[in-house]
Amino acid sequence: MSVQTEDALKEVGKTAALVEDGSPLQLGATGAIDGKTFKIVGRIQYQFGLGFWNEWYISIDGDDAWLGEASGLYFYTRIKKDAQIPENLEFANLYAGAPVTIDGKEFFVKDMQTSKVVSGEGELPFPFETAYEAPVVDLVRHDGTFATIDFSEDKPLVFTGRALLFSDLHLTRIRSVYGFKASAAEVAV
Repeated sequence: MSVQTEDALKEVGKTAALVEDGSPLQLGATGAIDGKTFKIVGRIQYQFGLGFWNEWYISIDGDDAWLGEASGLYFYTRIKKDAQIPENLEFANLYAGAPVTIDGKEFFVKDMQTSKVVSGEGELPFPFETAYEAPVVDLVRHDGTFATIDFSEDKPLVFTGRALLFSDLHLTRIRSVYGFKASAAEVAV
């Protein structure tokens, strides 16, 4: 696994093996979102109460973002470093349906999980340890905007974006798995 620093890619060590999860996505896959080309360069795999999900780290037109994947659902998000959230916001005080204001806009808690990092691969923007726990809240707005607040840091991390369909990603270089057949144009060579 490698971590991207300001001026170099640094090898940071080994992690536990990834769990086979049937994802057609893989490192090196490419696609497009809103006409902007992206490439999958890294992945963190999480385990939560009902299964696993992947957070694919993508390079999109020279910038970075995340493509969350769970049970065939996809969530495109970017970190919002300057996000304004209530100062007293705590994971333990939230519940499904609770309103949360982000940058003056009202979101509602859709899901809350304390997940555990299983493994990772490729290039990532930060180091992590296997079995690291992350209390995470997923939120939605009536307009379909999606947000995640990660409470694993002293100052919660806020990611905003939206849900996408598989077909919205215009993927190539994916893999065929569990009866899912990638077309010849999509399969990695």
